[in-house]
Amino acid sequence: MTTSPEQRSAASEGQPRRPGAGRTHVVMLVANDVVTDSRVKKEAQAVADAGHRVTVLGVAADGRRSLELIGDVLVVRVPVAFQLRDERDRKRRSHRDWRPPFVGYPVKTAQAARKQALKARRAELAGRTRGAGARLAGLRLTAAERAAWLRAGMGNRADKAFRFGWRAWDGVAARTPWPARWRLVHPQAYDYELAFGPLLDQLAPDAVHAHDMHVIGVAVRAAERARAAGRRLAVVYDAHEYVPGLSRYGARTPRFIAAWANHEREYIGRADRVVTVSPAIARTLHQRYRLDREPTVVINSPSMTELTGDDVPGLRARTGLAPDVPLLVYSGGVTKARGVETAVEALPSLPGVNLAVVSVPHIDIAPVEQLRALAARLGVQDRVHVLNPVRPHEVVSFLSSADVGLIPILRYPSHEMALPNKVFEYAFAGLPVVTSDMPSLTEFMHQSGIGEVYRVGDAADLAAKVRTVLADPAPYRARLERPEFRREVSWEGQAQHLRELYADLLGAPTASASVAAVAAAATPAPAPTPHLLIGPSNSAGQGWRWARAVERYAPPAVAENLMAEAGSFAFRADHVVPAERFHHDAAWVVEFADHVLRTVTHVLFEAARPVLGQARGQLFTEDLPTLRAAGIAAGVILHGSEIRDPRRHRELFRYSPFGDPDEPLTHKLQQATQVVLGHLRDFDGPCFVTTPDLLEFIDDAQWLPVVVDVDDLATDRPVLERRLPVVLHAPSRGVLKGSAVADPVLSDLQDRGLIEYRRVEGVAHPELMAQVRDSDIVVDQLLLGSYGVMACEAMAAGRVTVGHVAGHVRAAIPAELPLIEATPDDLGAVVERLVAEREPAVKAAAAGPDFVRRFHDGRASARVLAPFLGVGD
Repeated sequence: MTTSPEQRSAASEGQPRRPGAGRTHVVMLVANDVVTDSRVKKEAQAVADAGHRVTVLGVAADGRRSLELIGDVLVVRVPVAFQLRDERDRKRRSHRDWRPPFVGYPVKTAQAARKQALKARRAELAGRTRGAGARLAGLRLTAAERAAWLRAGMGNRADKAFRFGWRAWDGVAARTPWPARWRLVHPQAYDYELAFGPLLDQLAPDAVHAHDMHVIGVAVRAAERARAAGRRLAVVYDAHEYVPGLSRYGARTPRFIAAWANHEREYIGRADRVVTVSPAIARTLHQRYRLDREPTVVINSPSMTELTGDDVPGLRARTGLAPDVPLLVYSGGVTKARGVETAVEALPSLPGVNLAVVSVPHIDIAPVEQLRALAARLGVQDRVHVLNPVRPHEVVSFLSSADVGLIPILRYPSHEMALPNKVFEYAFAGLPVVTSDMPSLTEFMHQSGIGEVYRVGDAADLAAKVRTVLADPAPYRARLERPEFRREVSWEGQAQHLRELYADLLGAPTASASVAAVAAAATPAPAPTPHLLIGPSNSAGQGWRWARAVERYAPPAVAENLMAEAGSFAFRADHVVPAERFHHDAAWVVEFADHVLRTVTHVLFEAARPVLGQARGQLFTEDLPTLRAAGIAAGVILHGSEIRDPRRHRELFRYSPFGDPDEPLTHKLQQATQVVLGHLRDFDGPCFVTTPDLLEFIDDAQWLPVVVDVDDLATDRPVLERRLPVVLHAPSRGVLKGSAVADPVLSDLQDRGLIEYRRVEGVAHPELMAQVRDSDIVVDQLLLGSYGVMACEAMAAGRVTVGHVAGHVRAAIPAELPLIEATPDDLGAVVERLVAEREPAVKAAAAGPDFVRRFHDGRASARVLAPFLGVGD
């Protein structure tokens, strides 16, 4: 994506380009981290393929916001504090830990401490002289020991009673589905609201797609707020399961399930459309909640592109089984409700048959250990193989070397209506299916003829059906290979139902977006043109100028820059964002990250700051995982103050306030620079510095010369022909202001009638340049021992330029620097000499434009950046 002159002009006036503008925006919500949720990822891509812009908001499992581009979909993982859920748990523990005063001790450690205190007191009394006082103290201590013993005993008895009572209460409550108020049982529904709701309001999408019951309330409430603000937000609810009939195990008690069902009931009728995973669930939801239309069915099935998969080792390779050994496979979650025990119990009736259990998300869970123990008791442990899963797109290929796929789920209402995605994974892997007799699965098996059905929980019947399939698998495999069957149940066929729903709900997307999506899917992506982003400082407008230099002198690379501005003192930029938004607006981060991850191939972090928003104290390393996951190369540009450590190079600071080691500002700078330098030591990308003196601070750094517009600064105004030369000084706004040094000296020269002194500060850049062109002598910084943008602009304008550049810095420049040396100690004498002996000064001024053209017109900078961008020779 290149930037047109019109776009740059608008951006430079504070109107940033909005990535994705013009496309309908769909935001999907899900209460997980999206990593293993294949349905969410496939549905998001399907909607994006239709030409809509899609953003998925998930939960950041590690508590840190992250962004990732998956296909054409931006996934944003948001930290969820879960304060309401944790407060519920705290109150629950507090109620159960309460005991009457003085009945036992509040905690075991208090009881142990009291016992040790009395023991120490007893040891103390043992050494005391006998007498009435000692005997009295002994009696008191004995009484205290007796009281402590009684208190502990009463506490133990009370503790048992309280614990028994609470267990009984909790057991009854867990089995009681009414009243199960979701606000009390599942306050995390409001935790999701607090995390996702404000971001949804800021993003202002056209539709919000809530995956599963946890976030339907968030979506509906966002739509109601949008309606109150005069904006339409359509809501799509995606019921991944039949919530009232969820399987019960562990914490999923009847009360737990009923509360989530009540949450779904409260909001489902306010959704504009409902999507679900099977016809049976669609019919039930329609009837149970009296919806105005039957939900759209989008079955969890694999994509046709997954049929070949990567060259991933198959089940037989992983288990070491020969091709002629019969192999059954179960792939999915391992819980009591999934009935995998039935498959293990069937093995004694299936001599020579092996079972592979692919446990999602991994094998290190208690139910897997219980399966192993069951297999050992039955003597079939050598025929049960437990494996970790492969990546979602590898599943079909991974399973294909088995002989039969098993679905042994037990009877729960949600299971009775489900068509789990594993049935389609088995089907596309070419495996006949043996399933328990759940109604939806039974109906599907009878219609398709791809497998057999056994009585739920009956190991003998499961073994019998497996023998039937193994005896003659050819008819089942022939039905699995029918083109019409594969088309009907493939994800491509199911995704079309979803695209039709969105076309009906939002209207057809723009033709250009649809055409682009189809073309992108059909055409292999060419090698990307290098696309550079520089930001967010745009110090002295350099980000914008480097970007233009790259486009002009390093084709075919294109470039753009970002500026996070804090005030009106702004330079030209491709993207301008107010500093407040840059620091605090998550919606802006999502918008800009969507653009960056789709477009940019290279990023240069200015001043070691991140480009995807910046909370307090964050540096460029915050963005590195996101950018590298997207294949974006990164480098750092350092302007100076963030890495100049006065402890390393005191000679550079002898005229600055940092030269005093006791100065508080010195300590502050040291601490800040050490943080940045620490991050840079661990960074393996290129580092560029903008002034030659900074090469001293960073190993292997490269000098990236600043860029000025020589032609724009050129003037035919003569130098030093006025009787009173005009001396200009424009001190920087940073902590290293030189005005305290230069002002008294230059003011004194003006009072003595030797010069006309002009001090310029805080004006817009064009006005400052006009002042430079109208001057004779420009006094640059006198403190740091180097030169920067202001000196280059003065030299480009052919002005006599005065400043302090240390000797070793001058030596590092491969040409003579036409900048007159001066320090705070001799500034007055230098300026007096320039006024008195004008001819050498005029020659130095005349050499300025050629020097700047050689190093600072953009060509040298583009040559430095070309290897990073992979362009040029």
